[in-house]
Amino acid sequence: MARDYDVIIVGSGAAGLAAAVAAADEGASVLVVESEKKVGGSSRLSGGHFYAAGTSVQKAAGIVGDTADAMFEHYMTLAQWLVDPAVVRRYCDLSAPTLEWVMGLGVKYHKETLYVSGVGSVPRGHPPEGDGEEVINVLDGHRSNKGVDVVLDSRVTGLLTNDEGRVTGIRIGDDEATCGAVILATGGFGNNPEMIEKYLPRAAATGDWRWYIGADGARGDGITMGQAVGGIVDGHDRALMLATPGFSRDLEVALPGWLVMVNQDGRRFCDETANYTVIAGLLNKQGGNAYAIFDEPARAAAKRSPQFQAYWVNDVLEQKAEDGRIFRADTLAGLAAKAGIDPDGLEGMAERYNADVAAGEDTAFFKKAAMAPIQTPPFYAVEIRPAILCWTGTGLRINADTAVMNKADKPIRGLYAAGETVGNLHGDVYIGGGGSYGPCLVFGKLAGENAARYAKELND
Repeated sequence: MARDYDVIIVGSGAAGLAAAVAAADEGASVLVVESEKKVGGSSRLSGGHFYAAGTSVQKAAGIVGDTADAMFEHYMTLAQWLVDPAVVRRYCDLSAPTLEWVMGLGVKYHKETLYVSGVGSVPRGHPPEGDGEEVINVLDGHRSNKGVDVVLDSRVTGLLTNDEGRVTGIRIGDDEATCGAVILATGGFGNNPEMIEKYLPRAAATGDWRWYIGADGARGDGITMGQAVGGIVDGHDRALMLATPGFSRDLEVALPGWLVMVNQDGRRFCDETANYTVIAGLLNKQGGNAYAIFDEPARAAAKRSPQFQAYWVNDVLEQKAEDGRIFRADTLAGLAAKAGIDPDGLEGMAERYNADVAAGEDTAFFKKAAMAPIQTPPFYAVEIRPAILCWTGTGLRINADTAVMNKADKPIRGLYAAGETVGNLHGDVYIGGGGSYGPCLVFGKLAGENAARYAKELND
């Protein structure tokens, strides 16, 4: 029976466009369907960093000996093996080859901008020239040159299957398009409050503090469609959240070193300048919030800088205190009473911390940043929550070949998934910058290749 296309891809972010280019390279006829008015989705809004090991960029920077084996060990250890080893292994093995493939298409990565991503010690973060938008533009240009069709502003409402359960196409309202294989690359569900409530209780718990930095079309459509044909969901309560005082919807991912952060017992629980990949998890372990503590001289000295523009600035902090958004008191005991912090714990913490400041060494958490004492009133307490939602890690379970799996742990024939739609790759702790965009490209390319080959086999 004739079909409209060999491969249909739902979603046009980095995963969907990488799949389109790769499937076309395999000789498949390809259609990309996008619910928004232009291609790119959340990938266009991203920095587009690629977490990879053993790349030519690393070698050019003098970093030799990094391997997929080392990357896999680090990834699995950080994730405490609470992810799918086979899927992670495939990502590690294909990270460098896929980066080279993307470079071959025209995306530029420079040795000068290579950086240590996350909490590791090996530079594996590869920022592209032009950020994620340039990656999308390059992929979309190749998509167009290879004759891949795109339909925009069209939201897929369901998948078609035959009597044997094989996925055979898509439905958009009353319209249908048939194919040999479908790739779901619709992104996450950061703009779907119902799915956040169901799959991300820790994000839901942040209430009206929460805001999402991704695309409007991130509604979890691919997850819903995959489930409707037997796909299972994995990675419950996985997401990248960033800490924020919630003053405004500005994206600042770090905390300044001059403040201290305490839980309700008044105890510090981390180096306040720790990487953004771990801060949210540490806050969740404290019950979902904590308080930044500082005194008047520290507030007055908080000037704007390239890193801190929106929150941790003297005039902003003063205004928020006047508005009652920040607790302020003339004694630490009084501050503790207002914020609901144990006063003995807070005073004891300040005593030790002030001694450390005087000695020039953080004996508790070894913070390297310049520290400020907590000794001159008024004193301030700013509530912090992990409430900026960057991406969602709950999604469809796939195997290492990107096939969507059913509850019997068997592939659903003709159905593949890649990118943020996948749920068995990310752990409770984010691997680091590029650890979400990299898999979009790796598994997008792999899904395109495998879907095209599967569709071809149907003809043989």
